[in-house]
Amino acid sequence: MTDQERHAWALGGWWHVAFSAIMAVMVALALLTGPEQWRWLTAVLLGSVVAVYFVFAKPLVSPEKDYPSRGHSLVLMALILLPTLPAVIINPTLVLSLVAIAPVCFMTAGSLLAVPTVGAILILPNLVSGLQGRESWDQVGVGLLINGAILGYALWFGTWIERIVVQSAERYELIEALQRSREEVSRLSQEAGALAEREHLAREMHDTLAQGFTSIITLTQAVESELDSAPETARRHLALMRETAAENLAETRAMVAARQPVRLDSGGLDASIRRISERLGRELGISVTAEVSGTPETLPNDLQICLLRTAQEALANVRKHSGADNARVVLAYTDVGVRLTVEDDGVGFDFAGPAHGNGLANMRHRAESVGGVLEISSAPGGGTTVRLALPHDDSESEDGTHDADGAVHHEQTREAREENVS
Repeated sequence: MTDQERHAWALGGWWHVAFSAIMAVMVALALLTGPEQWRWLTAVLLGSVVAVYFVFAKPLVSPEKDYPSRGHSLVLMALILLPTLPAVIINPTLVLSLVAIAPVCFMTAGSLLAVPTVGAILILPNLVSGLQGRESWDQVGVGLLINGAILGYALWFGTWIERIVVQSAERYELIEALQRSREEVSRLSQEAGALAEREHLAREMHDTLAQGFTSIITLTQAVESELDSAPETARRHLALMRETAAENLAETRAMVAARQPVRLDSGGLDASIRRISERLGRELGISVTAEVSGTPETLPNDLQICLLRTAQEALANVRKHSGADNARVVLAYTDVGVRLTVEDDGVGFDFAGPAHGNGLANMRHRAESVGGVLEISSAPGGGTTVRLALPHDDSESEDGTHDADGAVHHEQTREAREENVS
């Protein structure tokens, strides 16, 4: 606990040392002053005040404790008053002991009980002195006026200090709650970061490694059936397996080393899309064409990742589900943005059917993360078309929709489609 955060009543061990030292001086003063026949009695009385403090009052001078109940406070004030008052009556000089006793009364019982207790120690010895004739009533009256003013000030100042202490206690609790909240926020932030990183790696592994391994398995099955009947085709498929495995290894190293899991050919995004299209055609023995239209431009890395991964996932679906004879990939650079289209003439699917896999969810997440729009159109026996539009920053229409391909994509239709495509 730092000093700035410490409760006002957390006085530490120094207060107990100071109290003991002051009372030791008072005991010594009792042995040296006052009526000689009463000196040992007054010293014992003040010593008993020290015992009352350490046995009953000290446990209450703590930041963890509030004021005791009214009954306990009255008992504590009586235990302090009973030895102190006779000692001061016998030897008025010992009123100086209030330097140590008064703070204890205020800290353990509050102003409403501490002021009468201190007042009794201040006023009653004056009255007794007047009754005994040790002081004139004029002197007693002046003393009463002075002590009354002191008590009034003590009541006002003590009440004010108590309000400050209450506010300090509330601030102390708020600081502790804030620290706990900060720790919780930090923990949740770390968990959210770890979860986001796991989701990111899961998407990358699905879009790269898992698809590569699927391709290798498919090629392995093809090679097993071709070893005897078509050795040349088997060797070609083995070469594709070796190429796919090498690409998977490169992707794995990129993810581990740099956490930037995209590997573009030396020709950039256009060449990479042509490469994956041609490889799928060679792997499946079908016609897969890749076209680039418009004037190519240098895109930010996150847009290149989105376009490349979407093309990979769409082509993976051609391999796994479509049974197509022909597929076409078009990357179009336009005045309003970049548009990727992947279409095939396969079996298509029914949007009302159950959803399988995470492919479309990954494509949708990537598109939304860069402000793009993903659209899927398909029908049983009618093939499938995947469209991804990434508009320029200034190509957003006034109603908030992206007009990259001149059409308004309705959210309900898009969500219905995305729930049923892998």
